[in-house]
Amino acid sequence: MHAPDEPRHDGLPAPRRTWRIPDARRLPALEPYADDVLRVPVVSVRETVWDSEDGVLAAAGVEALRAEDGTWTIDRGAGPQVVDGGGAGAGADGLRDQVEVFLRGRPLAVVRVRDTVTTLLVLHGKDGRRRAEVADVRVDEGSPDSAVLRFGRWWALTDDGSTGSLVRGVERALDDAASDAPADDHPAGPVPRLAPVRRPGRPHRPRSGTSARFVVDVLAGLRADVVEADPYARADAPEAVHDLRKVLRRLRSVLAAYRGALDRAATESLRQRLAVIGRAAGQVRDAEVLAAGLTPTAERAPTGLVEDGALGALRDRFLDERRARLADLQDALRSPEWFAALDALDALIAAAPPGPRADDPVRGFVERRLHRERRRVRRARDRAASRDDLAPLHEARKAARRLRYAVEAAGGFAASHQHLGRLRRVQEVLGAGLDAAHAAEALRDESGFTAGVLATVDQQRSDRRVRRGRELLARI
Repeated sequence: MHAPDEPRHDGLPAPRRTWRIPDARRLPALEPYADDVLRVPVVSVRETVWDSEDGVLAAAGVEALRAEDGTWTIDRGAGPQVVDGGGAGAGADGLRDQVEVFLRGRPLAVVRVRDTVTTLLVLHGKDGRRRAEVADVRVDEGSPDSAVLRFGRWWALTDDGSTGSLVRGVERALDDAASDAPADDHPAGPVPRLAPVRRPGRPHRPRSGTSARFVVDVLAGLRADVVEADPYARADAPEAVHDLRKVLRRLRSVLAAYRGALDRAATESLRQRLAVIGRAAGQVRDAEVLAAGLTPTAERAPTGLVEDGALGALRDRFLDERRARLADLQDALRSPEWFAALDALDALIAAAPPGPRADDPVRGFVERRLHRERRRVRRARDRAASRDDLAPLHEARKAARRLRYAVEAAGGFAASHQHLGRLRRVQEVLGAGLDAAHAAEALRDESGFTAGVLATVDQQRSDRRVRRGRELLARI
Protein backbone atom coordinates (compact mmCIF):
# COMPACT_ATOMS: atom_id res chain seq x y z
CA MET A 1 0.00 0.00 0.00
CA HIS A 2 1.30 3.44 -0.90
CA ALA A 3 1.72 6.04 1.80
CA PRO A 4 -1.12 8.57 1.58
CA ASP A 5 0.98 11.27 -0.07
CA GLU A 6 2.78 9.12 -2.64
CA PRO A 7 1.75 9.01 -6.32
CA ARG A 8 0.43 5.70 -7.57
CA HIS A 9 1.23 3.91 -10.80
CA ASP A 10 -1.52 1.26 -10.90
CA GLY A 11 -4.37 3.25 -12.47
CA LEU A 12 -5.75 4.87 -9.32
CA PRO A 13 -4.68 8.27 -7.94
CA ALA A 14 -3.30 8.91 -4.47
CA PRO A 15 -5.81 8.47 -1.60
CA ARG A 16 -8.58 11.06 -1.73
CA ARG A 17 -9.52 10.87 1.95
CA THR A 18 -7.94 9.62 5.13
CA TRP A 19 -9.28 9.16 8.64
CA ARG A 20 -7.10 9.07 11.74
CA ILE A 21 -8.10 6.12 13.92
CA PRO A 22 -7.03 6.34 17.59
CA ASP A 23 -7.94 2.78 18.65
CA ALA A 24 -8.30 -0.82 17.47
CA ARG A 25 -11.76 -0.57 15.87
CA ARG A 26 -12.38 -2.73 12.81
CA LEU A 27 -13.11 -1.59 9.30
CA PRO A 28 -16.85 -1.63 8.54
CA ALA A 29 -18.27 -4.36 6.34
CA LEU A 30 -17.96 -3.13 2.77
CA GLU A 31 -19.45 -6.12 0.92
CA PRO A 32 -22.95 -4.51 0.67
CA TYR A 33 -21.51 -1.70 -1.49
CA ALA A 34 -19.45 -3.67 -4.04
CA ASP A 35 -20.05 -6.59 -6.35
CA ASP A 36 -16.75 -8.12 -5.24
CA VAL A 37 -14.37 -7.34 -2.36
CA LEU A 38 -10.84 -8.72 -2.64
CA ARG A 39 -8.80 -8.93 0.56
CA VAL A 40 -5.12 -8.57 -0.22
CA PRO A 41 -2.76 -10.47 2.12
CA VAL A 42 -1.51 -8.31 4.98
CA VAL A 43 1.77 -6.54 4.20
CA SER A 44 4.27 -5.84 6.99
CA VAL A 45 7.22 -3.50 6.45
CA ARG A 46 10.01 -2.66 8.90
CA GLU A 47 11.98 0.57 8.52
CA THR A 48 14.68 2.15 10.64
CA VAL A 49 14.82 5.89 11.31
CA TRP A 50 18.36 7.31 11.34
CA ASP A 51 19.62 10.49 12.96
CA SER A 52 22.53 11.91 14.90
CA GLU A 53 22.77 11.37 18.62
CA ASP A 54 21.53 14.90 19.29
CA GLY A 55 18.70 14.64 16.75
CA VAL A 56 19.71 17.35 14.29
CA LEU A 57 17.62 15.84 11.46
CA ALA A 58 14.50 15.71 13.61
CA ALA A 59 15.15 19.29 14.67
CA ALA A 60 15.25 20.28 10.99
CA GLY A 61 12.02 18.39 10.25
CA VAL A 62 13.85 15.74 8.20
CA GLU A 63 13.36 11.97 8.45
CA ALA A 64 15.93 9.53 7.05
CA LEU A 65 14.49 6.03 6.62
CA ARG A 66 16.09 2.74 5.61
CA ALA A 67 13.86 -0.09 4.43
CA GLU A 68 14.52 -3.78 5.00
CA ASP A 69 15.92 -4.12 1.47
CA GLY A 70 18.45 -1.36 2.17
CA THR A 71 16.72 1.40 0.21
CA TRP A 72 17.10 4.88 1.70
CA THR A 73 14.40 7.55 1.62
CA ILE A 74 14.29 11.10 2.95
CA ASP A 75 11.14 12.85 4.08
CA ARG A 76 11.50 16.63 4.36
CA GLY A 77 7.83 17.08 5.17
CA ALA A 78 6.37 16.58 1.70
CA GLY A 79 6.55 12.78 1.63
CA PRO A 80 9.38 10.26 1.31
CA GLN A 81 11.75 10.45 -1.66
CA VAL A 82 14.16 7.68 -2.65
CA VAL A 83 17.77 8.77 -2.32
CA ASP A 84 19.79 8.54 -5.55
CA GLY A 85 22.81 6.36 -4.93
CA GLY A 86 21.22 5.08 -1.72
CA GLY A 87 19.44 2.08 -3.16
CA ALA A 88 19.23 -1.45 -1.85
CA GLY A 89 22.43 -2.55 -0.19
CA ALA A 90 23.90 0.95 0.11
CA GLY A 91 25.45 2.00 3.39
CA ALA A 92 24.64 5.11 5.38
CA ASP A 93 27.19 7.02 3.30
CA GLY A 94 24.72 6.87 0.41
CA LEU A 95 22.48 9.16 2.41
CA ARG A 96 24.97 11.61 3.91
CA ASP A 97 25.35 14.05 1.04
CA GLN A 98 21.59 14.63 1.10
CA VAL A 99 21.60 15.67 4.76
CA GLU A 100 25.22 16.65 5.46
CA VAL A 101 24.18 20.31 5.52
CA PHE A 102 22.45 19.42 8.81
CA LEU A 103 24.73 16.64 10.10
CA ARG A 104 28.01 18.53 9.58
CA GLY A 105 30.18 15.51 10.28
CA ARG A 106 28.08 13.95 13.04
CA PRO A 107 27.74 10.14 12.83
CA LEU A 108 24.41 8.57 11.91
CA ALA A 109 22.76 5.82 13.95
CA VAL A 110 19.40 4.08 14.23
CA VAL A 111 17.17 6.04 16.61
CA ARG A 112 13.79 4.42 15.88
CA VAL A 113 12.42 1.18 14.52
CA ARG A 114 9.13 1.54 12.64
CA ASP A 115 6.79 -1.34 11.74
CA THR A 116 3.99 -0.65 9.25
CA VAL A 117 1.17 -3.17 8.80
CA THR A 118 -1.23 -2.59 5.88
CA THR A 119 -4.52 -4.37 5.23
CA LEU A 120 -5.93 -3.61 1.78
CA LEU A 121 -9.41 -4.18 0.40
CA VAL A 122 -10.00 -3.84 -3.37
CA LEU A 123 -13.60 -3.16 -4.39
CA HIS A 124 -14.92 -4.02 -7.87
CA GLY A 125 -18.14 -2.91 -9.54
CA LYS A 126 -20.66 -4.97 -11.51
CA ASP A 127 -18.58 -4.54 -14.65
CA GLY A 128 -15.60 -6.15 -12.91
CA ARG A 129 -13.59 -2.92 -12.88
CA ARG A 130 -11.72 -1.85 -9.80
CA ARG A 131 -13.59 1.14 -8.39
CA ALA A 132 -11.96 1.78 -5.01
CA GLU A 133 -9.41 0.63 -2.49
CA VAL A 134 -9.61 0.92 1.28
CA ALA A 135 -6.45 0.57 3.33
CA ASP A 136 -6.15 0.06 7.07
CA VAL A 137 -2.62 1.11 8.05
CA ARG A 138 -1.04 0.85 11.47
CA VAL A 139 2.43 2.13 12.39
CA ASP A 140 4.23 1.10 15.58
CA GLU A 141 7.42 2.94 16.47
CA GLY A 142 9.97 2.52 19.22
CA SER A 143 13.62 2.89 20.03
CA PRO A 144 15.87 -0.01 18.95
CA ASP A 145 16.25 -1.42 22.48
CA SER A 146 12.81 -0.73 24.01
CA ALA A 147 9.14 -1.47 23.59
CA VAL A 148 6.77 0.49 21.36
CA LEU A 149 6.79 4.18 22.25
CA ARG A 150 3.99 5.34 20.00
CA PHE A 151 1.60 4.14 17.35
CA GLY A 152 -0.46 5.70 14.60
CA ARG A 153 -3.33 4.34 12.58
CA TRP A 154 -5.42 5.58 9.70
CA TRP A 155 -7.87 4.46 7.03
CA ALA A 156 -7.39 5.65 3.48
CA LEU A 157 -9.89 5.67 0.61
CA THR A 158 -8.70 5.67 -2.99
CA ASP A 159 -11.19 5.66 -5.85
CA ASP A 160 -11.32 6.00 -9.63
CA GLY A 161 -12.87 9.46 -9.51
CA SER A 162 -16.39 8.30 -10.24
CA THR A 163 -19.40 9.48 -8.24
CA GLY A 164 -21.21 6.17 -8.41
CA SER A 165 -23.12 4.51 -5.59
CA LEU A 166 -20.24 2.17 -4.76
CA VAL A 167 -17.82 4.98 -3.89
CA ARG A 168 -20.50 7.04 -2.13
CA GLY A 169 -21.62 4.09 -0.04
CA VAL A 170 -18.07 3.12 0.97
CA GLU A 171 -17.26 6.70 1.97
CA ARG A 172 -20.42 6.96 4.10
CA ALA A 173 -19.61 3.67 5.81
CA LEU A 174 -16.10 4.81 6.65
CA ASP A 175 -17.43 8.16 7.88
CA ASP A 176 -19.90 6.44 10.18
CA ALA A 177 -17.32 3.96 11.51
CA ALA A 178 -14.81 6.73 12.20
CA SER A 179 -17.36 9.30 13.38
CA ASP A 180 -15.78 9.76 16.81
CA ALA A 181 -12.19 9.84 15.44
CA PRO A 182 -10.46 13.03 14.26
CA ALA A 183 -11.04 13.57 10.54
CA ASP A 184 -8.32 14.41 8.07
CA ASP A 185 -9.70 15.25 4.65
CA HIS A 186 -6.42 15.85 2.84
CA PRO A 187 -4.16 12.94 1.92
CA ALA A 188 -0.85 14.12 3.35
CA GLY A 189 0.23 13.92 6.92
CA PRO A 190 -1.02 10.88 8.83
CA VAL A 191 2.33 9.07 8.93
CA PRO A 192 3.76 9.54 12.43
CA ARG A 193 6.91 11.67 12.50
CA LEU A 194 9.51 12.33 15.16
CA ALA A 195 8.86 15.50 17.07
CA PRO A 196 11.50 18.22 16.58
CA VAL A 197 14.25 18.27 19.16
CA ARG A 198 13.62 20.98 21.73
CA ARG A 199 16.85 22.89 22.16
CA PRO A 200 17.53 24.66 25.47
CA GLY A 201 17.08 28.39 25.36
CA ARG A 202 15.41 30.52 22.73
CA PRO A 203 17.05 32.39 19.85
CA HIS A 204 17.49 36.09 20.37
CA ARG A 205 15.06 38.04 18.21
CA PRO A 206 15.97 41.70 17.76
CA ARG A 207 13.16 44.18 18.18
CA SER A 208 10.86 44.44 15.16
CA GLY A 209 11.48 47.46 12.94
CA THR A 210 15.19 47.66 13.75
CA SER A 211 18.11 47.21 11.39
CA ALA A 212 19.28 44.11 13.28
CA ARG A 213 15.90 42.42 12.88
CA PHE A 214 15.86 43.27 9.17
CA VAL A 215 19.32 41.76 8.57
CA VAL A 216 18.58 38.63 10.64
CA ASP A 217 15.36 38.01 8.69
CA VAL A 218 17.19 38.38 5.36
CA LEU A 219 19.93 36.01 6.52
CA ALA A 220 17.36 33.44 7.67
CA GLY A 221 15.80 33.39 4.20
CA LEU A 222 19.19 33.01 2.54
CA ARG A 223 20.11 30.23 4.96
CA ALA A 224 17.07 28.30 3.73
CA ASP A 225 18.35 28.75 0.16
CA VAL A 226 21.79 27.41 1.19
CA VAL A 227 20.23 24.37 2.85
CA GLU A 228 18.23 23.69 -0.31
CA ALA A 229 21.16 24.20 -2.72
CA ASP A 230 23.80 22.24 -0.80
CA PRO A 231 22.68 18.63 -1.52
CA TYR A 232 21.99 19.40 -5.19
CA ALA A 233 25.47 20.88 -5.61
CA ARG A 234 27.01 17.79 -4.01
CA ALA A 235 25.08 15.62 -6.49
CA ASP A 236 26.03 17.93 -9.40
CA ALA A 237 22.42 18.45 -10.45
CA PRO A 238 21.93 20.79 -13.45
CA GLU A 239 22.70 24.42 -12.53
CA ALA A 240 23.08 23.41 -8.88
CA VAL A 241 26.66 24.62 -8.50
CA HIS A 242 25.66 27.94 -10.07
CA ASP A 243 22.71 28.22 -7.66
CA LEU A 244 24.95 27.56 -4.66
CA ARG A 245 27.46 30.12 -5.90
CA LYS A 246 24.72 32.74 -6.31
CA VAL A 247 23.26 32.29 -2.84
CA LEU A 248 26.73 32.49 -1.29
CA ARG A 249 27.31 35.73 -3.18
CA ARG A 250 24.01 37.10 -1.92
CA LEU A 251 24.92 36.21 1.64
CA ARG A 252 28.30 37.89 1.41
CA SER A 253 26.76 40.94 -0.30
CA VAL A 254 24.11 41.37 2.40
CA LEU A 255 26.69 41.00 5.17
CA ALA A 256 28.90 43.64 3.52
CA ALA A 257 26.23 46.09 2.40
CA TYR A 258 24.44 46.16 5.75
CA ARG A 259 27.43 46.37 8.05
CA GLY A 260 26.71 47.89 11.42
CA ALA A 261 23.44 46.11 12.16
CA LEU A 262 25.24 43.06 13.55
CA ASP A 263 28.61 42.62 15.20
CA ARG A 264 31.23 43.28 12.54
CA ALA A 265 33.74 40.70 13.80
CA ALA A 266 31.10 37.99 13.46
CA THR A 267 29.88 39.10 10.03
CA GLU A 268 33.37 39.53 8.55
CA SER A 269 34.49 36.16 9.85
CA LEU A 270 31.46 34.55 8.21
CA ARG A 271 32.09 36.37 4.92
CA GLN A 272 35.61 34.98 4.81
CA ARG A 273 34.41 31.44 5.51
CA LEU A 274 31.76 31.66 2.80
CA ALA A 275 34.30 33.02 0.32
CA VAL A 276 36.28 29.76 0.43
CA ILE A 277 33.32 27.70 -0.82
CA GLY A 278 32.33 30.49 -3.21
CA ARG A 279 35.74 30.36 -4.88
CA ALA A 280 35.57 26.57 -5.20
CA ALA A 281 32.12 26.81 -6.78
CA GLY A 282 33.37 29.60 -9.06
CA GLN A 283 36.16 27.39 -10.41
CA VAL A 284 33.64 24.70 -11.29
CA ARG A 285 31.42 27.25 -12.98
CA ASP A 286 34.31 28.77 -14.95
CA ALA A 287 35.28 25.39 -16.38
CA GLU A 288 31.63 24.67 -17.12
CA VAL A 289 31.24 27.94 -19.05
CA LEU A 290 34.41 27.22 -21.03
CA ALA A 291 33.15 23.80 -22.12
CA ALA A 292 29.61 25.01 -22.90
CA GLY A 293 30.87 28.01 -24.90
CA LEU A 294 32.96 26.05 -27.39
CA THR A 295 30.12 25.12 -29.75
CA PRO A 296 28.59 28.65 -29.96
CA THR A 297 32.08 30.07 -30.53
CA ALA A 298 32.77 27.51 -33.27
CA GLU A 299 29.50 28.46 -34.98
CA ARG A 300 30.66 32.09 -35.13
CA ALA A 301 34.00 31.16 -36.69
CA PRO A 302 34.56 31.34 -40.47
CA THR A 303 33.40 28.19 -42.23
CA GLY A 304 36.02 25.49 -42.56
CA LEU A 305 38.47 26.83 -39.98
CA VAL A 306 37.32 24.70 -37.02
CA GLU A 307 38.17 21.00 -37.17
CA ASP A 308 35.61 18.76 -35.43
CA GLY A 309 38.17 16.45 -33.87
CA ALA A 310 40.14 19.33 -32.39
CA LEU A 311 36.92 20.91 -31.10
CA GLY A 312 35.95 17.65 -29.38
CA ALA A 313 39.40 17.33 -27.83
CA LEU A 314 39.15 20.86 -26.42
CA ARG A 315 35.72 20.11 -24.99
CA ASP A 316 37.01 16.93 -23.34
CA ARG A 317 39.91 18.91 -21.92
CA PHE A 318 37.63 21.53 -20.34
CA LEU A 319 35.16 18.89 -19.09
CA ASP A 320 38.05 17.05 -17.43
CA GLU A 321 39.00 20.33 -15.77
CA ARG A 322 35.43 20.77 -14.59
CA ARG A 323 35.34 17.26 -13.11
CA ALA A 324 38.55 17.96 -11.23
CA ARG A 325 37.24 21.27 -9.89
CA LEU A 326 33.91 19.61 -8.96
CA ALA A 327 35.79 17.02 -6.91
CA ASP A 328 37.55 19.88 -5.12
CA LEU A 329 34.19 21.54 -4.41
CA GLN A 330 32.67 18.30 -3.11
CA ASP A 331 35.67 17.84 -0.82
CA ALA A 332 35.22 21.42 0.40
CA LEU A 333 31.52 20.78 1.11
CA ARG A 334 32.54 17.83 3.29
CA SER A 335 35.22 19.77 5.12
CA PRO A 336 35.23 21.06 8.71
CA GLU A 337 35.65 24.57 7.27
CA TRP A 338 32.28 24.41 5.52
CA PHE A 339 30.62 22.96 8.62
CA ALA A 340 32.13 25.78 10.65
CA ALA A 341 30.73 28.31 8.18
CA LEU A 342 27.24 26.81 8.50
CA ASP A 343 27.56 26.80 12.30
CA ALA A 344 28.65 30.46 12.20
CA LEU A 345 25.67 31.38 10.02
CA ASP A 346 23.28 29.59 12.39
CA ALA A 347 24.88 31.29 15.39
CA LEU A 348 24.63 34.71 13.75
CA ILE A 349 20.93 34.23 13.07
CA ALA A 350 20.19 32.74 16.50
CA ALA A 351 22.22 35.13 18.66
CA ALA A 352 22.01 38.28 16.50
CA PRO A 353 25.05 39.90 18.18
CA PRO A 354 24.32 43.63 17.94
CA GLY A 355 26.43 46.07 15.97
CA PRO A 356 26.65 49.82 16.56
CA ARG A 357 23.56 50.39 14.36
CA ALA A 358 21.51 47.46 15.66
CA ASP A 359 18.67 49.60 17.03
CA ASP A 360 18.45 52.06 14.11
CA PRO A 361 15.03 52.28 12.44
CA VAL A 362 15.22 49.97 9.47
CA ARG A 363 14.13 52.36 6.70
CA GLY A 364 16.71 55.02 7.47
CA PHE A 365 19.42 52.44 7.99
CA VAL A 366 18.70 50.78 4.65
CA GLU A 367 18.68 54.05 2.73
CA ARG A 368 21.98 55.14 4.26
CA ARG A 369 23.65 51.84 3.47
CA LEU A 370 22.31 51.81 -0.10
CA HIS A 371 23.55 55.37 -0.57
CA ARG A 372 27.00 54.15 0.48
CA GLU A 373 26.77 51.25 -1.98
CA ARG A 374 25.75 53.59 -4.82
CA ARG A 375 28.80 55.74 -4.12
CA ARG A 376 30.93 52.60 -4.21
CA VAL A 377 29.54 51.75 -7.65
CA ARG A 378 30.24 55.27 -8.94
CA ARG A 379 33.84 55.13 -7.73
CA ALA A 380 34.33 51.75 -9.40
CA ARG A 381 32.72 53.09 -12.58
CA ASP A 382 35.08 56.08 -12.66
CA ARG A 383 38.15 53.88 -12.12
CA ALA A 384 37.05 51.58 -14.94
CA ALA A 385 36.52 54.56 -17.27
CA SER A 386 40.07 55.82 -16.67
CA ARG A 387 41.77 52.54 -17.53
CA ASP A 388 41.75 50.22 -20.56
CA ASP A 389 42.44 46.91 -18.78
CA LEU A 390 39.73 44.55 -17.58
CA ALA A 391 40.54 44.37 -13.85
CA PRO A 392 38.68 47.63 -12.97
CA LEU A 393 35.69 46.46 -15.02
CA HIS A 394 35.58 43.27 -13.01
CA GLU A 395 35.56 45.31 -9.78
CA ALA A 396 32.85 47.59 -11.18
CA ARG A 397 30.73 44.57 -12.07
CA LYS A 398 31.11 43.18 -8.55
CA ALA A 399 30.14 46.55 -7.07
CA ALA A 400 27.01 46.70 -9.27
CA ARG A 401 26.10 43.15 -8.32
CA ARG A 402 26.47 43.89 -4.59
CA LEU A 403 24.26 46.96 -4.92
CA ARG A 404 21.69 44.93 -6.83
CA TYR A 405 21.61 42.18 -4.19
CA ALA A 406 21.36 44.78 -1.43
CA VAL A 407 18.39 46.47 -3.12
CA GLU A 408 16.64 43.14 -3.69
CA ALA A 409 17.16 42.18 -0.04
CA ALA A 410 15.75 45.54 1.10
CA GLY A 411 12.42 44.99 -0.65
CA GLY A 412 9.93 47.69 0.29
CA PHE A 413 12.47 49.53 2.45
CA ALA A 414 14.41 50.71 -0.63
CA ALA A 415 13.54 53.36 -3.20
CA SER A 416 16.02 52.03 -5.76
CA HIS A 417 14.03 49.23 -7.38
CA GLN A 418 13.64 51.25 -10.58
CA HIS A 419 17.39 50.82 -11.11
CA LEU A 420 17.44 47.04 -10.73
CA GLY A 421 16.96 46.39 -14.44
CA ARG A 422 19.91 48.65 -15.30
CA LEU A 423 22.13 47.03 -12.68
CA ARG A 424 21.18 43.57 -13.91
CA ARG A 425 21.90 44.54 -17.51
CA VAL A 426 25.33 45.93 -16.64
CA GLN A 427 26.11 42.76 -14.69
CA GLU A 428 25.00 40.49 -17.56
CA VAL A 429 26.76 42.36 -20.38
CA LEU A 430 30.01 42.84 -18.50
CA GLY A 431 29.84 39.23 -17.32
CA ALA A 432 29.49 37.98 -20.89
CA GLY A 433 32.42 40.15 -21.99
CA LEU A 434 34.65 39.03 -19.14
CA ASP A 435 33.69 35.37 -19.65
CA ALA A 436 34.61 35.66 -23.34
CA ALA A 437 37.95 37.26 -22.42
CA HIS A 438 38.62 34.43 -19.97
CA ALA A 439 37.74 31.87 -22.66
CA ALA A 440 40.06 33.58 -25.15
CA GLU A 441 42.90 33.50 -22.65
CA ALA A 442 42.29 29.82 -21.83
CA LEU A 443 42.19 28.91 -25.54
CA ARG A 444 45.43 30.77 -26.21
CA ASP A 445 47.06 28.49 -23.65
CA GLU A 446 46.01 25.47 -25.74
CA SER A 447 48.03 24.30 -28.74
CA GLY A 448 46.68 23.92 -32.27
CA PHE A 449 45.16 25.98 -35.07
CA THR A 450 41.54 25.40 -33.98
CA ALA A 451 42.24 26.73 -30.49
CA GLY A 452 43.78 29.85 -32.03
CA VAL A 453 40.75 30.44 -34.26
CA LEU A 454 38.35 30.06 -31.32
CA ALA A 455 40.49 32.37 -29.17
CA THR A 456 40.30 35.05 -31.87
CA VAL A 457 36.50 34.73 -32.13
CA ASP A 458 36.08 34.90 -28.35
CA GLN A 459 38.37 37.93 -28.13
CA GLN A 460 36.31 39.76 -30.76
CA ARG A 461 33.14 38.92 -28.87
CA SER A 462 34.72 40.07 -25.62
CA ASP A 463 35.72 43.40 -27.16
CA ARG A 464 32.16 44.04 -28.36
CA ARG A 465 30.58 43.08 -25.03
CA VAL A 466 33.08 45.05 -22.98
CA ARG A 467 32.55 48.11 -25.13
CA ARG A 468 28.77 47.82 -24.65
CA GLY A 469 29.27 47.19 -20.92
CA ARG A 470 31.32 50.37 -20.58
CA GLU A 471 28.50 52.32 -22.23
CA LEU A 472 25.92 50.89 -19.84
CA LEU A 473 28.19 51.39 -16.85
CA ALA A 474 28.65 55.07 -17.75
CA ARG A 475 24.89 55.61 -17.43
CA ILE A 476 24.68 54.41 -13.83
